[in-house]
Amino acid sequence: MSELSLKAQPRELTGRKVKQLRRQGIVPVVVYGRKQEPAILQVNERDFARMLQAGGTSQLVELVTDDGAKHNVLVREIQLHPVNHHIMHADFYAVSMTETQEVEVPIVSTGEPEALAAGLMVLQALDQVLIEALPAAIPSHIEVDITALDLDRMITVADLPQLDGVTYLTSEDEPVFNMVTTRVEEEEEEELEEGEMVEPEVLSGGKEEDEE
Repeated sequence: MSELSLKAQPRELTGRKVKQLRRQGIVPVVVYGRKQEPAILQVNERDFARMLQAGGTSQLVELVTDDGAKHNVLVREIQLHPVNHHIMHADFYAVSMTETQEVEVPIVSTGEPEALAAGLMVLQALDQVLIEALPAAIPSHIEVDITALDLDRMITVADLPQLDGVTYLTSEDEPVFNMVTTRVEEEEEEELEEGEMVEPEVLSGGKEEDEE
């Protein structure tokens, strides 16, 4: 279970007035859920950014307000400024700890393929996988050992590790990692083939001149 926590305060400013908050390094947020009325709150942008860096957007977060109220939430949406990328707004979804949630979790590779050599590279085809789990069982990421990866064997969702309380919802046949030849290697092979085709023509021409 994630131990991420974020402090929040009640928010009085709404609409266009929230620009005043953003200038002070404060992010307007809304907490909503099936079993509660929306809560209009605000959080410190730096604290929010540090929380995201530590747990991403898939982890359970304990949102604590000044009056002592606590909300177990998942980050549902974040709006960033198109130029400076500051956090402009965020939506949090209040979850029940006894109800499963569907979230996308990052996939991280471990190890190095034994078959990796010059002219070959590892391609990650899937960065995140959709899972279903209780909030407390949501992992921060999925680790995949790619040691056995080679040109003839890719790693698919079916090869991901089985975790207690976690169900993969992405298709089992979906590729996650595969090994491919680099473009440079392919171009060198094409140039070699073209060279081999040209040489016989030159030699043949020379022989015809000699015969004449």
